[in-house]
Amino acid sequence: FAAADIYDIPRLQAMCEKKMLESIEVRNAASIFLAADVHSANSLRSKALKYILKHFEVVSKSTAFEEMARSNVELVVEILRQR
Repeated sequence: FAAADIYDIPRLQAMCEKKMLESIEVRNAASIFLAADVHSANSLRSKALKYILKHFEVVSKSTAFEEMARSNVELVVEILRQR
């Protein structure tokens, strides 16, 4: 996913985004949201955010959410504001 963004390969990035959405679950939702934010994948970011909001009680207790909070607290603030 990151390589597709760095090397500007839109088709590969779209394929990666699709695969990431298919595999989204409680334990990786925050990681996907963070990666989508970093790589400006707006559609993936929006869908990951919706998943996090829908499953906030369990996602917020995941290791990935804690790691996201340490690396980008602004994303956590955004999530909390939309709850």
